[in-house]
Amino acid sequence: MEKYSLKTGLREQTILKDVYFTPPFNLVEVRENKKNPLLEMMVMSSSPGILNDDFYDINIEVIDGSSLNLQTQSYQRIYVSDKGTNQQMNISVGDRAYFSHVPHPVVPHKGARYTAKSTINLKKSSTFLWSDILTCGRKFMGKGELFQFKKHHAITEIYQEDVLIFKDNLYIVPEKINLKDFGQYEEYTHQGSLFFIVPETDVTERMVHISNRLSKEEGISYGISKLLDNAYILRILGNEGQQLYKLFTEIRLAEDKLINQRVSIN
Repeated sequence: MEKYSLKTGLREQTILKDVYFTPPFNLVEVRENKKNPLLEMMVMSSSPGILNDDFYDINIEVIDGSSLNLQTQSYQRIYVSDKGTNQQMNISVGDRAYFSHVPHPVVPHKGARYTAKSTINLKKSSTFLWSDILTCGRKFMGKGELFQFKKHHAITEIYQEDVLIFKDNLYIVPEKINLKDFGQYEEYTHQGSLFFIVPETDVTERMVHISNRLSKEEGISYGISKLLDNAYILRILGNEGQQLYKLFTEIRLAEDKLINQRVSIN
């Protein structure tokens, strides 16, 4: 089992209080300005990707009043895996705390089998931004490896005060379904989703701003829905992982900036 865990702390701003990792992981702080109230961490790995029979165990605790952005170093590759590969991620975000995570796209290679479970626990006053992007595989490898992985199953559950407010169950077995059919991927090869929740704030204005921005972007289809008065889910279909990652990062940076301003005022 490969694992990493981190817990934030508070001094004059958010600090890294506890950290633990096993190979191939390494966690490094990438916050350039130490006076920045937002702690920025990057997950690095010496492995080329998730290998056969790997099990990643990840635990993150963002304590009350702290703010954390967790970044990834590169695309997450999932290799041929007869026994399958697994990832389990548990996240806790405290009162008046903020956590954002926009990882690079996942690239399942031909023959890959992958199962992931992410469980997030929030408080009423937590602010949380989370995204994921799934590619079709190694699109430009030789003749291409479009949807030649065996299975991709990713479950995300988000709880607020122990009440389930959002569940995403992405289950794709390309051998059993034609992903080019109407209502599936159709002409697209990549999909991404982004969830955002902020306390005591109507997200309508944010949604309108995002929709106006995406309407000018070529090569994508998207939809944005309000889940609660203070929460939305954005889904995008496209053909380039970097394009989707750039769009999600743009949204994340805007929210990070607002959080920094709010913390500075307080």
